[in-house]
Amino acid sequence: MQPTPETIARVKEVIDAWSNPAEVAAFALKRRGFGDSNGGFGVVYPHSLDEYQREVEGMFIPDGHVELYGFWGPAHGGYEFLVAEKLYLTILADYLQSLGRVDEADSLRLQAEGIG
Repeated sequence: MQPTPETIARVKEVIDAWSNPAEVAAFALKRRGFGDSNGGFGVVYPHSLDEYQREVEGMFIPDGHVELYGFWGPAHGGYEFLVAEKLYLTILADYLQSLGRVDEADSLRLQAEGIG
C-alpha cells in the first residue's frame, strides 16, 4: 500500500521541525525518538513507551511502527499518527538525499531494508 501524499507531507513536517537533519538521522539509526518543544513535533518508538503510558494512558505503538505527532498532538489541536518504521526511514532517507547527505541516506536505506 502506497502512502498518501498527506502522510508523506506530515512525516516531512515532523522531520523538518528538528533543526538538524543529521541528528534526526542519528536518532533513527539508533531507533531513538525525539520531541521538539518549539512546535510540539516528534517521533515515538514502541520501546520508548513506559509502563504508565501503556497501562494508564492506553498508548500502544505496534512493533514495526513509529508514532509521529505535530503541534503537541490531538489534545492540543494537532495530530498524531502511526506509520511503518520502514516508511519513516525511507522518507527520511529521501529527504536527506535531497539535502546532499548521501552517506546518512544510504545508512537509513540499509536499515530500512533490514526491517521485515
